[in-house]
Amino acid sequence: MSNNQSCPPPKKKRTCRDTTEVLTMPNLDELYIFFSDSSEKSDSKPFKNVRKVIPKFRLKGAGELSSVTTPPDDRVPLVLTDIQHLLLHSLLGNINLTQSPRWYVLDKCHKISQTTCLVIEGASIKHWEKYSDTLSNIKNNFKSFVETITPSIYTGSLVQELALVPLSECEKETMIIKYGSMNLALEVRKDLMTMMKAVFPVTNQESKLVTSSVLDKFPRTQLILSAWQLIEENYPLPLNGKLKDAYSDYVMTKDEYAPVTSNSPLFGLDCEMCLTSAGSELTRICLVNENHKTVYETFVKPYNSILDYLTRYSGVTRDSMHNVTKRLEDVQKELRDILPSDAILVGQSLNIDLHALKMMHPYIIDTSLIYNFTGDRNRKPKLKSLAKEFLQEDIQIGNKGHSPIEDSLASLKLVQLKLKKGIEFGDAVHTNRQKYKENINKVKVTSQYAFSIFNHMMEQKKSSLIVGCDNITGEYHTYLSKAKEGMYSDLKKTKPKKVKLSTVDAVDDVIVSLANAAGEYNFTMGHLKLEISNNNETEQMAGINQWIEKLWTSCKQSTLLVVLFSGTANDNGLAMVNIKS
Repeated sequence: MSNNQSCPPPKKKRTCRDTTEVLTMPNLDELYIFFSDSSEKSDSKPFKNVRKVIPKFRLKGAGELSSVTTPPDDRVPLVLTDIQHLLLHSLLGNINLTQSPRWYVLDKCHKISQTTCLVIEGASIKHWEKYSDTLSNIKNNFKSFVETITPSIYTGSLVQELALVPLSECEKETMIIKYGSMNLALEVRKDLMTMMKAVFPVTNQESKLVTSSVLDKFPRTQLILSAWQLIEENYPLPLNGKLKDAYSDYVMTKDEYAPVTSNSPLFGLDCEMCLTSAGSELTRICLVNENHKTVYETFVKPYNSILDYLTRYSGVTRDSMHNVTKRLEDVQKELRDILPSDAILVGQSLNIDLHALKMMHPYIIDTSLIYNFTGDRNRKPKLKSLAKEFLQEDIQIGNKGHSPIEDSLASLKLVQLKLKKGIEFGDAVHTNRQKYKENINKVKVTSQYAFSIFNHMMEQKKSSLIVGCDNITGEYHTYLSKAKEGMYSDLKKTKPKKVKLSTVDAVDDVIVSLANAAGEYNFTMGHLKLEISNNNETEQMAGINQWIEKLWTSCKQSTLLVVLFSGTANDNGLAMVNIKS
């Protein structure tokens, strides 16, 4: 068709567009946290006669399982990373995601006008359960209540785990290019041990054994599943609630663990199971070390009668089980003796093997997650396909079933190959990062894009506010100062608006400051430390009830409000979430 020919007008489509939000962390000269104006989303003219779009929040999946409406014995609490992901999502938009959030749905997130978070240290889920009638304003203003694991039980820091969110726009783009999305980058940058200490007995003393290969292009710790990934992938964990009862007969691989490092040793693990009168039970196991030597291999006699050897899958036959006397508890004891305290277990869908072993371990690399053909984490590749594609090896051939020696070695080789090649190697989720880069480039007009964005925000006088008493803001200042070490030199070229780190005299002043800041910032956070005892808890709960009402009343329309009871040394925390509409 020639250029001067007329074309019929295209059909109108309803569109919904999320654009990149901007965060900055401190540059090398000053302490900055910076968020873009989430109310300005497009320079295009709005549609006429269109109903106002309101953002909405609701629980799903893991969120419903952690909800206070779920019976305590069936409840699986969230980790603080889950709460941090919600804050990032509300500020960055959908470009932050490679897949849907695991515990919530956030519709029309680009319409959120402000994100506000209030952290109350010293209050726990037990206080909510005991004083729910007193906390009537919370009950009236919030719809979603989820239990969270508290860092108090392992002397962790709420500031470090929840409040310090990346990144500058320049660094954000760099991380997206490298890791594929912001949530992947966050998992890589986050201190792995912080969350592991919430679940497993991890000491502060590191192992002296050095095994890391000089050929590794990046630390092997970057491939280890985080605590929330272990939960999401159905790995056995020593948590309270439903999981505690489900895994009551499970044992940990060690009584105590050393912190995992880039020098921690890799062990390939694979198990084979048969079908018994009680279900699937362990019948064979193999463990190989980094030198590809088998350090442990044995058949295991189930306690229940075998109905099907599953030879075509397990390779186990009636003859191979003849005279086998070793039981599951023998295997557990021998593995506990063999594995060092910072061992990294490697395998394909290793959660199945650990359930068969009835054992729990903190440091896991799962080849079904670090390799991907489709770009969809939910579609996991088979070990046979991975070995053929990346190792040029044929495994699991013939009709004699799988060999645990062959399978455990294949998984180990795949991890070693990735460490040698790079973190993006063999992972379509990472290689799809190009799509994110293209999204950014579509709105990049000049090479000074980052500078012009920062100038725009400075002109709009947009910034973020952190407010607390002097017993908490010093900790924010300390962590922000530490964050300077990881910043890019490119930030020296920009002068974004400073974060306002405000120290007030009393806890009531924290609430007043947050209320007065409604609508002025893209992100506001208040942080309180309360000394709650049996003598004053009734009074403290009444005060909290008044604070929440004042804060909720001050919030503008479409504000996402998150209130977190951080928990105590004995009790978990509680997160309350709602969007004002």
